[in-house]
Amino acid sequence: MTKHRSPDERATQILDAARACFMRKGYFATKMDEIARESGLSKGGIYFHFDSKRDIFRSLVEREYNRDMEFIDGVLDAENDIATILIGLGEHFVQQFAATDKPRFTAIIAEMAIRDEEIDEMVQELQESYIGRLASVLERAMDEGQVRRLHATSAATLLKAIIDGIQAGMAVGGSTPDLEKLLETSMEVLTRGLLTDEALG
Repeated sequence: MTKHRSPDERATQILDAARACFMRKGYFATKMDEIARESGLSKGGIYFHFDSKRDIFRSLVEREYNRDMEFIDGVLDAENDIATILIGLGEHFVQQFAATDKPRFTAIIAEMAIRDEEIDEMVQELQESYIGRLASVLERAMDEGQVRRLHATSAATLLKAIIDGIQAGMAVGGSTPDLEKLLETSMEVLTRGLLTDEALG
């Protein structure tokens, strides 16, 4: 007999099942029948909570974003120095890359964004929100004298691009870097620069 669950628990059950299916076969090759089997529910039970496979995918994108932003907001809103904030963000993403399938699922989201205008708009909005939040923290650090004056949005975009690039490389089957060493080196470059005094003249 199926255990009684609340609507939120059922929705989570469906989303988890759908994510597993998308990870195995991609979005387009996955059928609603497969999501139903993976979730242990009927197709009718799926459609009670979600209008379509696309609706499920959009909900998964929102869930990924909300989980990231809940953590990121907690780090960015803390009254810490900029180095502590950047280390906290770096450690979060290192853990995500090393211990989860996040890079692969992010690649599936990117593929869908190319094909689906609404999802593309959603992804762009999420990117802009993340960059905007990080830029505001950098501006605060500039006002406090912790970061030299530069274009905050461009700097935030660059930092986000570094994260996205590492994630993309891992998603397409590239060799997994030493993430702890990568984080350590990234902080060295950010805090001390890349060139020596001799190179700068």
